[in-house]
Amino acid sequence: MNRSHGFTLLEILVVMALIVVMLGVAVVNLEDSGERASLNEAEHLSIMLEAARDDATYSGKALAFSTDGTGYQFWIGDDKQNRWRSLADSSHLASGKLSHDVRIIAQYVNGKSQHLGERLVFAADGVSEPFVLQLQGGKARAQIVADVLGRIEVSRVTGDGETR
Repeated sequence: MNRSHGFTLLEILVVMALIVVMLGVAVVNLEDSGERASLNEAEHLSIMLEAARDDATYSGKALAFSTDGTGYQFWIGDDKQNRWRSLADSSHLASGKLSHDVRIIAQYVNGKSQHLGERLVFAADGVSEPFVLQLQGGKARAQIVADVLGRIEVSRVTGDGETR
């Protein structure tokens, strides 16, 4: 019997195909991590903002949201003392930090830029000022957009500033 030592062409092609597939998956995961993280954080935050909007309507008291870019806090209007009180003890509207190196980089109210730290107010009557929060994770951006009726949507922001 004459047996040669080595690999057949078919075996080499199968191994190369597996390597290409594995590299493709790894590259997609590495490139997409910032986008996925910013969209996930935007979705999570939008759910909390919707809860604040709903709580303001149901309770008849104004609620507000503020951020320093890396963390956020919710507030309730104190009618007796005419000031804002922190909702630190609220289970579903507790203050928190953004994760995965995602930051809120811009805040707009009624189309005008607003400093981070200023409160976004959810009025008790359900009508609030429209706002936009822009988040960035890595090079990827997402935004949370709320209209005057309190409808909140999350979208991805492309490199040229377009939303999708």
